[in-house]
Amino acid sequence: MDDKAKTQENIPEVPLKELETLWLQVGGTLCNLECTHCFISCGPKNDTIPMMTLAQVKERLREAGELGVKDYYITGGEVFINPEIFEILEAILSYGPLDVLTNGTQITPEKAKRLGAIQDGSRHPLRFRVSMEHFEESKNDQIRGENSYWKAIAGIVCLAEAGFSPILTVTRTWEEELDLEMESQFIEFLKRNGVAQPQIKILPGFLLGQLAENERNYTQEEFVTDKCFENFDITQLQCASSRMATGDGVYVCPILVDNPAARMGNTISQTMRPFPLAHSACYTCRVTGMTCKSTP
Repeated sequence: MDDKAKTQENIPEVPLKELETLWLQVGGTLCNLECTHCFISCGPKNDTIPMMTLAQVKERLREAGELGVKDYYITGGEVFINPEIFEILEAILSYGPLDVLTNGTQITPEKAKRLGAIQDGSRHPLRFRVSMEHFEESKNDQIRGENSYWKAIAGIVCLAEAGFSPILTVTRTWEEELDLEMESQFIEFLKRNGVAQPQIKILPGFLLGQLAENERNYTQEEFVTDKCFENFDITQLQCASSRMATGDGVYVCPILVDNPAARMGNTISQTMRPFPLAHSACYTCRVTGMTCKSTP
């Protein structure tokens, strides 16, 4: 299908049913790793999206509190590169439950102990999602870089010893019918490393950033139309109940933070409106039932 035909399609809009979840990209696009599938091409030199300051986080939290947000997620880049990360965690936990997305490689015993103390001082749960690619070192490091396997395991062990049960987040690099088999092996991997309540979250690949560069871009046929929602409730998509705050404005979702068309405003209140599902990444969310949250 050519671009002209695509623009003539009726692109659906997803309504904002209720703002339940606020994401904050506190790590910006800075990361100590350079994964070959990263959809926003994070790395040690990528400061395209700045880290959020504590003051910026507090401003978004005040607004979120007024809008009735129920839970919070932070991501990057790598959040533990942010020099104000512990103060940011305490600030968010004063408002609600928090899930922290991290590659785990920056977590030391000392940091894990401090995280445990922060959890002990909060009435809201603090949870972690640690990203890896495989339970085999070579397959993991092929994607995430040399020594990332053992550094991530060290972080997982530190979190487990501090009383946390991090969820392992993995991007699917195998056929979907193998999900149950792979999940079982990842669960055993977590158990061997001391995680008391092992869980695994499998994500689809998004043909953006590094994955688009290393594999392929979306085709012109990979986009959503009204027909995609004839037997599917459009409000099941996560963009019907969440927004993504960054150091450079508020976006519709975590996947599209480097897409100018996905920037909806300077503040959360400016984004309380429907969003057109015009990007091909929206197609991935629709066909896979994808949600960035730890649980649906």
